[in-house]
Amino acid sequence: MEEKRKLRRRYMLAEVKVRPSDGQEWIDAVMLNISRGGIGLYASRPLRKKERVSIKITYMDGTRPVEAEEIPGVVSWVQPVGDKAGAGIMFDAKITRKSFPILSRCLEYARSNK
Repeated sequence: MEEKRKLRRRYMLAEVKVRPSDGQEWIDAVMLNISRGGIGLYASRPLRKKERVSIKITYMDGTRPVEAEEIPGVVSWVQPVGDKAGAGIMFDAKITRKSFPILSRCLEYARSNK
């Protein structure tokens, strides 16, 4: 099957928190892949397609976990997986070293692991 994505995704497991824009509570999730355009994840609760969300990705800096900045996004697709939900979330902002320095370092690390 031909790959149609514009941005190459990297497979990487990480703890993620997702918060719908109309909610106060963070939803636990696991990131499966990441690109400059967004992430693929499994969430502990369903999300809605086209829903605006905020994302926090936790990654390791040496031996300590670091939570990335709060990143705005939009749910681009949703797929039920048992009692969980698979989802794709497109970042709603351009990811640069200046705008999201922690996430930028995470993306650089993901790109370096071919």
